[in-house]
Amino acid sequence: RMGIPMQALPGHRLSADQEAQMAFGPRWKVLDNVALGDGEGLARLKAAPIAANDGMALHPALLDIATGWAMQLIEGYTYDHLWVPGAYETIRVFNALPAEVYSWVRLVGTATAQDGMAVFDVVLMDARGTVCVEIEGFTIRKVEAGLAMPTPVPAAATSGPRPFSPAEERLRHNLTQGIPPQQGAEAFLRALGTGRSQMIVSSLPLEGLIAQAGQVAVQANVQEFERPQMDGDFVAPDTPMEHTLAAYWRELLGVAQVGVEDSFFDLGGHSLIAVRLFAKIKKEYGVDLPISALFEAPNIRTLARRIEDLGGIEAQPNARVKSMPLIPSKTYTHLVPMHPSETGHKAPFFMVSGMFGNVLNLRHLGQIIGADRPFYGLQARGLLGDMQPHRDFESAARDMIAEMKEVQPRGPYFVGGFSGGGITAYEIAQQLKDGGDEIAALVMLDTPLPQRRSLSRADRAAIQKIELRKKGVAYPVNWAKNRIKWEIEKRRPHSDGIPTDAPQFQDATIEAAFYDALEAYQVAPWDGPLALFRPPQVGTWEVAPGRWVNDERAYVLPDNDWTSSAPNIEVFEVPGDHDSMVLEPNVRALAAKLKRVIDAAERSPRRRSLDLRPLDRAAE
Repeated sequence: RMGIPMQALPGHRLSADQEAQMAFGPRWKVLDNVALGDGEGLARLKAAPIAANDGMALHPALLDIATGWAMQLIEGYTYDHLWVPGAYETIRVFNALPAEVYSWVRLVGTATAQDGMAVFDVVLMDARGTVCVEIEGFTIRKVEAGLAMPTPVPAAATSGPRPFSPAEERLRHNLTQGIPPQQGAEAFLRALGTGRSQMIVSSLPLEGLIAQAGQVAVQANVQEFERPQMDGDFVAPDTPMEHTLAAYWRELLGVAQVGVEDSFFDLGGHSLIAVRLFAKIKKEYGVDLPISALFEAPNIRTLARRIEDLGGIEAQPNARVKSMPLIPSKTYTHLVPMHPSETGHKAPFFMVSGMFGNVLNLRHLGQIIGADRPFYGLQARGLLGDMQPHRDFESAARDMIAEMKEVQPRGPYFVGGFSGGGITAYEIAQQLKDGGDEIAALVMLDTPLPQRRSLSRADRAAIQKIELRKKGVAYPVNWAKNRIKWEIEKRRPHSDGIPTDAPQFQDATIEAAFYDALEAYQVAPWDGPLALFRPPQVGTWEVAPGRWVNDERAYVLPDNDWTSSAPNIEVFEVPGDHDSMVLEPNVRALAAKLKRVIDAAERSPRRRSLDLRPLDRAAE
């Protein structure tokens, strides 16, 4: 299937594409023969003679070039930019890399130089075809500019260069305190040798860095920063309402200049800022907006139009009519369109938010998945305003289904849930199936079984013994004091010093409703497909050989204990932890695996297990 190969002259090596931007040492001169086909390529690599005695099972030179040699598969690739590795989604090592390696590279999906990102699957073999390494989801990104610390920009032609802020000075100093290459290589090998799935290696005291970050956060409240580089040009406010909203954004985001077409999220906005923003809007215009309105109206211009449409203020008689699409007049309680375009030709994906009901932390996932299919978040009832949240999963699922069917009247449905939202998604799937609809894919993002297994008396005793050995004879006294303190706090009303009229999510009310629903919910069997995505699991106490308990005093189980209820479960491990798995950069790996699950289910639901490599099968 490959084209005519390019062969190095005897005694020489081919140059890798990236050598136009980076000077490689002699150990990296390993490329001997390459051939390209339609979205795939095959190369032969030979270790450099100078590396013969390096004694590395996976020599970094071979691994680096073997995964990154096929840049020409990227449409529009030129030698003008450096592309750097971003992540491995999955890597399986079966054998050490020999001196002669064959690299079969396949482009996942499509990639253009304009996109600035490409994903490859790579298989590394010896000369007989024996697989040594399998890599899925190897991501590389284009570097648009240099990686050095930027030079201060002159504030004005006559004022000279702007001095670094205290935060920038600290950052510049910290960058000079990094781990030297020799120590870094040794630390990396020692880290690999521990067998742990996650580790932090720092040349600076972590406590000092954390304290420093707190200082930066405090200063950020009183500093204003220049408007960052945006995709569009700056557009000044026009109407009185746009000027008012721009002032709110400058105050809350700390940006000196805000354009009416600048995205709230691109300027660094998040859920806590959104709560304060909408509290100001309610006080000024008498309009109570849900936080999800930021997905429909992410900039000042569209948000002002939304406020006017809701009657918050009469339209200004002299204001110019903007040529912009109207925000849909239909508003939902649960359904939140989370991708700016709904032109995707594929079936939509519905994702239920986590326990607190807020969909904002799913924004990154929605942007990636929504590139070719509509992506809808399902938020809890009662986030803001007077509506009371659901107190059982059955009624919540029923109301969410009613709104889902307004955008997709019939199946097959793709449904998922993050954290506690996975339980609601599970009930949605049950009700849809009972109503005669097909469920093509049911997805959970690190959702635990509603009723966790209770620790046995022996395992509780084992934890006490471990803590006693670790903390000494004072442990029983401290444990008793903490237990008494916890019991007192549990019975004390919690105000936390926050005024009752302070703008905030109805977190406490929604959390209480969620736990009421959790206690009453009975998990019915599910015989359809279930894909569970979870981060690497961390155990705190090994109460018996191979049996771990985490810091929440729950058993660490690879399937989050769902197999007994859903025997067709498949488990996929993704980077990060429970919260950061849906945030950049970890969300990229999660999205790549999730897209494979969805695409495989869309092609042929009964053949999902033939097209995917879940965690449990990889372990075999």
